[in-house]
Amino acid sequence: MTDPALLTEIWRGPMAESRHQGHAVICDAAGGIVAAWGNPGEPVYPRSSAKMIQALPLVESGAADAFGLSAERLALACASHSGAGIHTDRVGAWLAELGLGEADLRCGPQPPHDEAALHALIRADHAPCQVHNNCSGKHAGFLTLAAHLGAGPDYVDPAHPVQKAVLAAFEEVTGETSPGFGIDGCSAPNFITKLRGMGRAMAAFAAARAGTGARSDAMVRLRDAMIAHPALVRARASPAPN
Repeated sequence: MTDPALLTEIWRGPMAESRHQGHAVICDAAGGIVAAWGNPGEPVYPRSSAKMIQALPLVESGAADAFGLSAERLALACASHSGAGIHTDRVGAWLAELGLGEADLRCGPQPPHDEAALHALIRADHAPCQVHNNCSGKHAGFLTLAAHLGAGPDYVDPAHPVQKAVLAAFEEVTGETSPGFGIDGCSAPNFITKLRGMGRAMAAFAAARAGTGARSDAMVRLRDAMIAHPALVRARASPAPN
């Protein structure tokens, strides 16, 4: 086991006030390690950095095309959004087109990070709902895949066909067998992998080119959707109106 490496020093005047250790890895398009600090084999929970991977079955299964998902909705499926109107309006419309509603989500309610949206709820004396959750786009994607597969409503169950499809894609693109999972803050399984596995997966997304295979085509669609609609992926919290 390689110890964590010193990654950052923060200086105040003539003295290093704090030092931060960790693990990091850079992989090339073939999945090889170009550079590493600390232990590239460190087991990690990738948390929200895995959202692009979790959205792969949505595209590869044909669900995205069957339900006519736009690039905006693919970006939302990969998003950790701030719960602003540009996010919640779109997620609500997506659910409505599925014949579903906020109660069908399994991500749980969360106060929006967007200040204007949060203050509007406070003024109206309304509680935040699940659509405000920063992962509601990802969960709308899960519900779309579940509908396409004809699967049941408990799509966050690790034994559900949606999560089985996510795990299969996750292990394939990381090149690692996941030893288990933890439950993420949005109630979905977050599969463990080694740091080099996530580096391998992210390099594959970066290097993907259209027309070179179904997996690459899906990666390109998700990557390009996020690039085209960055405000839907993670809009900065807007200030509350005066």
